[in-house]
Amino acid sequence: MDEKATLVVTAVPNQNEMASVQEYLQGVMPLLTGAGGTLVQRLKTSRVVNGRPAGMVLVMDFESAEAVGAMFESDEYRALVPVRDRGFAEMNILITHEM
Repeated sequence: MDEKATLVVTAVPNQNEMASVQEYLQGVMPLLTGAGGTLVQRLKTSRVVNGRPAGMVLVMDFESAEAVGAMFESDEYRALVPVRDRGFAEMNILITHEM
């Protein structure tokens, strides 16, 4: 069996495109859960000690990196990319696993 994976997303919303932020979130969450993702936490950054600030953080667990990776390569997700790019000034999408 594949190694379990954790998805970590940090994002800076584009304050001038909050409708796009909502559209992206409404579109991507069903794709993530459909790929077997389990929500660990959705967080708002309250303080940056070091590095670039991110306004939003999402953490989800998956049965494998392949499962979440396939979702990001799907036609359904690709259709959301223009909305994502309008809605967020910056987004980091990290597929991680235990060390």
